Amino acid sequence: MMPSDVFMSSSTVSQPIDQQAFLHPTGKVDKQCFSAFLLALIFPLGGLVNALRNWRKPWAKDVFWIVCIYLGAIHIYCPEGTILGSGSDGGRYALRLMMWHQNGYTLGEVLKNYLVDQHAMDLYQQFTTWLFASFTDNGHVLFAFWAVVFGFFYSRNIWYVLEKLPDGLAGRFFILVTLFFLVCPITRINGVRMWTALHVYVYALLPYLVEGKKHRLWWLAVPPLIHFSYLYVVLLGLGYIFLPKYFRTGNRAFLLVVLATFILTFFISILNLPKLASALTRYSPGAYSRRIEMYINQKALDRNVAKAALNNWYVAASRNVLHWCCNVLMVAAFFPVVAHGKTNRKELTDLYVFALLFGSLANVMSLIPSGGRFLSVAWMFTVPCILLFLANLSSKDLFYKLAVFASWWLLIPFVVEIRKLFDCYGLAIFGNFVTVFFWESNVPLIQFVKWLV
Repeated sequence: MMPSDVFMSSSTVSQPIDQQAFLHPTGKVDKQCFSAFLLALIFPLGGLVNALRNWRKPWAKDVFWIVCIYLGAIHIYCPEGTILGSGSDGGRYALRLMMWHQNGYTLGEVLKNYLVDQHAMDLYQQFTTWLFASFTDNGHVLFAFWAVVFGFFYSRNIWYVLEKLPDGLAGRFFILVTLFFLVCPITRINGVRMWTALHVYVYALLPYLVEGKKHRLWWLAVPPLIHFSYLYVVLLGLGYIFLPKYFRTGNRAFLLVVLATFILTFFISILNLPKLASALTRYSPGAYSRRIEMYINQKALDRNVAKAALNNWYVAASRNVLHWCCNVLMVAAFFPVVAHGKTNRKELTDLYVFALLFGSLANVMSLIPSGGRFLSVAWMFTVPCILLFLANLSSKDLFYKLAVFASWWLLIPFVVEIRKLFDCYGLAIFGNFVTVFFWESNVPLIQFVKWLV
């Protein structure tokens, strides 16, 4: 397979579960596909393994989506021994669902109290909570619905990149591919607003940046309705779209300026937080500035410092390793890959430039409380960019060898991210879509591991 053929092998538009996935080329029902969906329903964990082992199959991403729905339904938002609403965002959402169900709030009351009085602009979480509160107070039902939406965009984003990787590359760079899965996995349904918006944003832009396809760009209107902060990243995306193609893919001087900006923001260490907060507030619409102040005031800073102190040291260390590896590889890619045109695809340069620009924004945003979350958005463009570069290079290229070396360092965030999965699920992970109705496990798997050790 020639490098340029990689991008032509799987260019179909992702759709909801496709009827064609069930059909063999002869027109008969594909028994392997049918068995895969049945396994996902009877034993979702087995279905997950099966989908990952057969990720080239047309049904794999839909089976993965089904498993995501199950994982959302059993997600632990209130671990045993904690008080509902006192910890994570998910616990507060579940508590709000119970309160709204008991009080019988109308949509008008919800809109008044939470969109006017409290300046809450994240319509998605507010509206869906009210909708489900009209007939249930079970947080797991609400989380299952959120997982339907999250899982759809998540699975499509992952498989959009996977389908463009040549045979063998996913195996050689298994760690990097797995980390792409783990940049924003289904476990983050706990923070449904920020992370659902992330996947919708990537879903809208990635095909345009890689292949110049515009059919999903209208989805850019959605992320700000899910999380207010995406107004800024959507504006960045729109600004980039209207930037002349010549600058994005052919102007060496412009590329150097973007690269220099990326390096500069990466090494920024003396920027004053109050001044940055003031600037963000000054140049924001009124309602947005009030929301920003919730994240950048002194109480928010103290809260984030306290939260960071509770985390194990290796959590921050693994995040730093991933950040450094991605940034070093993006800088290293400039001369051998972009400047010398070794990819044979100008669209990859388009993705590269946008990843650098967004990375620059994320580097600055990471200086304020909660702003570090935008690094995850940046990595959802950076990691595919690196993988698609590698798909177009031979193993003799210097960048390829550097990526192999970086993969050894990436073992650190790989292990830590796998470990974090054990905090989100209990023994119900071994159940199915029937047991989910009567089996609730709020003891994280990591507790069982600790008891055994």
